[in-house]
Amino acid sequence: MDLSHSENIILRHVLSTPTYLDTCKREFFKNESFGEILIAAKEFWDKYHEMPTSDQLIEAFKLKGNSDNVDKSEIRSVYDIDLSQYEDEWLRETTEFFVEYKNLTKSAVDALKYIQSTPVSSDNIKTVIDTFKNIIVERNNIDFSFDEGLDFFKPENHKQFTQNTFSSGYPFIDTVLGGGFSAKALYVFMGMPKVGKSLWLGNLAAQAVRTGHNVAIISLEMTDRKYVKRLGANLLGIPVNTYTDVADDEQIIKKKLGSMTYDNLKVPGHLLIKEFPTSQASVNDIERYLTKVEEIKGIKFKVVIVDYINIMKNWRNANSENTYMKIKQIAEDLRGMAMNNNWSIVTATQTKQGDFDASDLSINSAAESSGLVATVDGMFGIIQDPIMYANKEYKLKILANRDDGYKNAYKVFGVDYRYMRISEDINVPMHTE
Repeated sequence: MDLSHSENIILRHVLSTPTYLDTCKREFFKNESFGEILIAAKEFWDKYHEMPTSDQLIEAFKLKGNSDNVDKSEIRSVYDIDLSQYEDEWLRETTEFFVEYKNLTKSAVDALKYIQSTPVSSDNIKTVIDTFKNIIVERNNIDFSFDEGLDFFKPENHKQFTQNTFSSGYPFIDTVLGGGFSAKALYVFMGMPKVGKSLWLGNLAAQAVRTGHNVAIISLEMTDRKYVKRLGANLLGIPVNTYTDVADDEQIIKKKLGSMTYDNLKVPGHLLIKEFPTSQASVNDIERYLTKVEEIKGIKFKVVIVDYINIMKNWRNANSENTYMKIKQIAEDLRGMAMNNNWSIVTATQTKQGDFDASDLSINSAAESSGLVATVDGMFGIIQDPIMYANKEYKLKILANRDDGYKNAYKVFGVDYRYMRISEDINVPMHTE
């Protein structure tokens, strides 16, 4: 595509579509006057919240005293283009290609300049690579979507839809969250080290798979094979202590997998486990992987498990030692990823150092709690003191809820370590504080 011949058409389309004002830049246009017109249109939109006419732009240049920079005939020539002679889809694709291509070109130049001006050694090679990737990613992370929001005064917008809420598989969690997990949401399970956070995340994944949802597990600590073993014990009913020997017989595993139907209607969802090196994977890395899998396999994930947030890489500021900002930004990015892709994301976090009360947790127990609590849609505390451990029990407590209901409610769960299953007795009432 020869963009030079299309620039006037692209600019006319941008001047009629506010969606592109933030993504289109002055320097993209070879014709400098086009860049000046774009900037003037942006300023007009920011001030009046409407796109300017040609006469309004001409007047704006006069008022700024720079009408000599842009001839009014150039402005009128752009506005004289009749967009109705072009297909809407062609206009959209051409404009977005133009923006993406120009951003890619600029980021490639910037990245090359950085590499050429930066001494590289074994000591800083990882930092250089991260910076190089960020130069590319930040500029090319473009969103062309435009959602004007809900008009309060339209009655149909007052309907409270529930189709994006689905059961977690645990009545207590569903109750305190007002129906279960939601799409476009982030949930965090907090616990002390070695308390069983991965066990809980694995059980949430298993419950989702049982009900036919597609699930992805991103493991940053446990190996993918170990996750398979735990989930195999849970889903296939093979004791974890004999799993290694049983799994050597592919025919047994094949038979077990073929029998995974839980009623006559439902079939298990897809379940993919991806291992990333500890502290090496960012939200961007995970999102690129997951969206690629969705494209290749032709599926749509419902639940994404990230195990766990504290050992993720903060791509925005990879070298910062500010743990508060790290956790806050990663949580924000995870929730953004959930919203962009219509996923329900579930992750875990450690309690802060020095918080050794095994019998109870609060939101203040979370490392960098304020940054997390302000971002998540729901936060649960996983509690297990020595007596509970001996009785094979957990206490699960709701610590934060975007809907602000059932605060500090809790319930006791049983755990069968042989099959790595966590169960809830629905006959036992939950407790509220």
